[in-house]
Amino acid sequence: MKIVYASTPEQEKKINHLVEYFYSNILPKYFTDKQINEFIKMNFLNINDFDNQSDTLKEAYQIIACLETICFLIESESLEKEKYQKMFNKNAQILNNLGFSFPFSYENFLETKNVSMEMGSIHVKAANHWLV
Repeated sequence: MKIVYASTPEQEKKINHLVEYFYSNILPKYFTDKQINEFIKMNFLNINDFDNQSDTLKEAYQIIACLETICFLIESESLEKEKYQKMFNKNAQILNNLGFSFPFSYENFLETKNVSMEMGSIHVKAANHWLV
């Protein structure tokens, strides 16, 4: 008999937070709103399946670690170096192996386009809650 531990609600919240962060803070710097809406329709990063993202404790930790690593690599702008490209690819592969749809390659994040940021993206979270 094998005992498997289920993921905790806190881990699920963390995964949801990281996915929302990726969609609101990272993707708008590299893709248009139209492209991001297509990603949502295609369920990239399982954004439409928040309740069913990971089954076991180990999988949840792997998803969290991979998403945090990928976010860090993109935001640190270090993807020009081959060792960080390999790290990005390895983490993307782990996510895909776990059934977590991550179709992006490091090439998508080499050059910041800020297309959605300049046009006022609907995916970027507001800096504050006040309407001016």
